[in-house]
Amino acid sequence: MRDQVDALLRRKVKAASWDSSLTTEQARAVKDGVLNGDLKMLYVAPEKLNNEGFVQLMTQVDINLLAVDESHCISQASRAYIWGASFRPDYLKIARFAEEFSVPRVLCLTATATNQVAEDICDSFHIDKNGGIFKTPVYRPNLAFRVKTAINLDDKIQQLIPMLQKRNGPVVIYVTLQGDTVECQRKLSEKGISSRIYHAGIASETRTEVQDWFMNSTDGIVVCTIAFGMGIDKADLRQVIHLYMPKTLENYSQEVGRAGRDGKPSICTMFLCAEDIPVLENFARGDTVSKNSLQLWLDSGVFGVPLAPDGALEANHYAQSKTFDIRSATLLNLYAQLELKFGLLRAITPCYQVYDYTIRGSDLWKKADKTSKAAKTVLQYAQAKGQGFTASPCHIDVAETATISGLARMDLVKVIQGWELSGAVEVKASQVRHRYRVLKELPSGKPALIAAMAAQLHEGQLAAENEAIEKLHQVLTFATGEECLAHALALHFGSDGAVPGGACGICTQCTTGEGVQFDSNYTHTVDSTMLRAILDACRDRDDPRMVARFAIGVTSPRLTAAKLTSHPLFGKMVGTNYELLLASIDAECAAAGYEPAPPDSSSFSPPKRKTSASVSKSKRGNPSSSQSRSSSGSYQKSTYSPYGNYSRGRGRGGYRGGRR
Repeated sequence: MRDQVDALLRRKVKAASWDSSLTTEQARAVKDGVLNGDLKMLYVAPEKLNNEGFVQLMTQVDINLLAVDESHCISQASRAYIWGASFRPDYLKIARFAEEFSVPRVLCLTATATNQVAEDICDSFHIDKNGGIFKTPVYRPNLAFRVKTAINLDDKIQQLIPMLQKRNGPVVIYVTLQGDTVECQRKLSEKGISSRIYHAGIASETRTEVQDWFMNSTDGIVVCTIAFGMGIDKADLRQVIHLYMPKTLENYSQEVGRAGRDGKPSICTMFLCAEDIPVLENFARGDTVSKNSLQLWLDSGVFGVPLAPDGALEANHYAQSKTFDIRSATLLNLYAQLELKFGLLRAITPCYQVYDYTIRGSDLWKKADKTSKAAKTVLQYAQAKGQGFTASPCHIDVAETATISGLARMDLVKVIQGWELSGAVEVKASQVRHRYRVLKELPSGKPALIAAMAAQLHEGQLAAENEAIEKLHQVLTFATGEECLAHALALHFGSDGAVPGGACGICTQCTTGEGVQFDSNYTHTVDSTMLRAILDACRDRDDPRMVARFAIGVTSPRLTAAKLTSHPLFGKMVGTNYELLLASIDAECAAAGYEPAPPDSSSFSPPKRKTSASVSKSKRGNPSSSQSRSSSGSYQKSTYSPYGNYSRGRGRGGYRGGRR
């Protein structure tokens, strides 16, 4: 957003972006610019639509145009329930915003719209499918699409070296994992070729430095994940190399589209390697949650917790992610389904659970309010944590403090914010608590309804998983088919006839006259000896998918928290047929009654803390978070989880305590 705003400002267009990076003063200036009409264009992320203050601000102005960049996310997110981190459920809420505010003009932009995606976008925004769709040419005759096969990474590097030695301009090499960037850079360095790496895991300052270096380079090489490229507009990019197969044709089209924007000949090369395919398929499987875990999350993590004093439902996604072993992006999608599919909730402005404050100066601190009931409570809590009311820095869990003291959380927050505004302290907030307005009666204490909802969500997840794997195999079909690659790609995006005569004349298929020969058969049957070793290491039997993830090397909050991702057996069965593997593990779990390992055995479970908290009733009159649901639907007490307040009892797929 910042790059686009800077470009507009250089063109004398009054534009601004509004995001979390702004200071209080900067945000106030943007707000004033909106209200007084000085700003003509405002860039915000879709998540901003959950902020009640922003929505209220929009009611005070006339919105003449709503533009949606990357609008294919609207279609892709709505056609399946659960997507990975690349997909943001808040895109689904943009159409609702446009309708509620009666926006007269909507412009949806995307570089990866198939005919079906375009229709979905039109349906969402009530756009005329006949006169409202405008397409730019898909075919770019200066791009030569090439496909190569390899047996492993060393083979890829051996083929890559001469391509790089003969380069006549900058090169981008895409890999799948962050670790692959380092490995590839090392192997290139051994061959005397210098390169830089870029991925989301390196420091932002380093990313900026690499980006600036590359933009000014005439022959630089960047080895990167898909994190590199968004917003990059380098006209003389001569080669885009996919060292690992892209996950979808949409991704491929977007990434190769960065090459040769100056119109000069450029080469786009994709490597096919059978051993890469299970790793790519497992990306699709990493977000799928077991049906029973979904039911447990709904029952005790969502519908079994008390409402806030203002009637809102609050959820600490960080804690829930660990407690129920659901990735954070998946959890956001699940809540979006409760909002958009089931109509139970509506996201409102989130709040923070934890505040860390550091006293800046003794004089200002002496003058700060420390006598009000809320201030005394905050100081009392800090002292109870062993920090003392004059200590610095201090750590305050305002949600827990509010529960203990009976005071409103907002009153405690106002005290801390008042100290910050006076200059007495510096404050850092963390652990977002997402908040939702309850729109209709929740199915609390209704096991049959909750089970039906869990089943619907799980079916949607499986559909999304299968669709993602199908998209991966679409790429294989594209790369190995006999059709001209440029023509096949244009057809995928609904542009029949874009390539004259259906042949570009410069792709691998056109120059060889045949499809690429590639054996993608990589799977093998279950190795019973290795499976027994996996099961001996993973003593828990309450979630077959969790054990399967460990076997094939897919991370999850539970495995990460238990440090199992560094176990020597992690990922040792990555090439095994997944369906056969999951069936074998499920049989073992069924024989064990889908129970976690005993506390005294070697399992994923860290020691659990005892608690004397009594069972209470929520505001809705349903069992609160201190209870758990057994497989029969009755409730039983559970122990406190060190990872959050949502840990529940057992039952197939359920988790007890804090074993992540």
